[in-house]
Amino acid sequence: MSTPSVTDRMPRRTAGLAAGLFALVGIILVASLAAGAWPMLGAPRAAANLIGAVWDPLRGRYGVAPFVVGTAAVTLTALVIAVPIALGVAVSIVHQVGALGRGGILRVLTVLTAVPSVIFGWWGLQMVVPWVRAHVGGPGFSLLAAGIVLALMILPTLSLFFAQALSKVPNTLKEGSAALGATPDQTLLRVELPFAMPALVNGLVVGLARALGETMAVQMVVGGQTAIPAGLAAPGATLTTQIFTDMTAFPPGTAGHAVLDIMALLLLAAMYVLVRTAERWGSR
Repeated sequence: MSTPSVTDRMPRRTAGLAAGLFALVGIILVASLAAGAWPMLGAPRAAANLIGAVWDPLRGRYGVAPFVVGTAAVTLTALVIAVPIALGVAVSIVHQVGALGRGGILRVLTVLTAVPSVIFGWWGLQMVVPWVRAHVGGPGFSLLAAGIVLALMILPTLSLFFAQALSKVPNTLKEGSAALGATPDQTLLRVELPFAMPALVNGLVVGLARALGETMAVQMVVGGQTAIPAGLAAPGATLTTQIFTDMTAFPPGTAGHAVLDIMALLLLAAMYVLVRTAERWGSR
């Protein structure tokens, strides 16, 4: 057997080098955040301070609970709104729209995924905030407004992933279900959705990742309140918006900067858990 030449080995070595470099960048990122967060993590009673509900840097109170609650509320609100609509859009694309209309809808959704987030935030400022103020109450700048804006942002992404997942269901399964007397709705619920579930979950994780990491659009409509909100109609803040708000107020080496690094680590940990959950779900 002949030994591979240098030219034959070059593509594999290049790919391995790129993968190793990417992994190194990720390690450096986590290590730098951990190093920045360590002064606060190693301080006395650091955990009690961090899990508190009071954010008052002037008094040394760095409770991140309001931002964790805000992040969870905004993200869940966006998913509750966007997931059913995206699934309905995906079912329509796969089953109810002709080839010409399907191509047009997919192109529109693809373009919408590339719209800058500041445009969604501006739309939310002009339309969503006044609607929330008039119909729900409160100042309008709220977790609900941020959730609605996020829902619109992730809707195109979820729709594309869901449509791709449903389109991969083999026709033999659908035809077999129909031959057994199942209606189209029964086939969708009992055959197509279970078969496509791993791909649907992966699409959901991608949409959730965008929702968790969004900053600008949420910052424009969420209100910026640093206390635990009384409800969805109340102003609030998320981990990303608070990092954006305070990143210039706390220079490196200060306690506030260390807390911002901790917030970033919390976001990374949440994304890791989501990805691992999606992988385990898909393997089943």
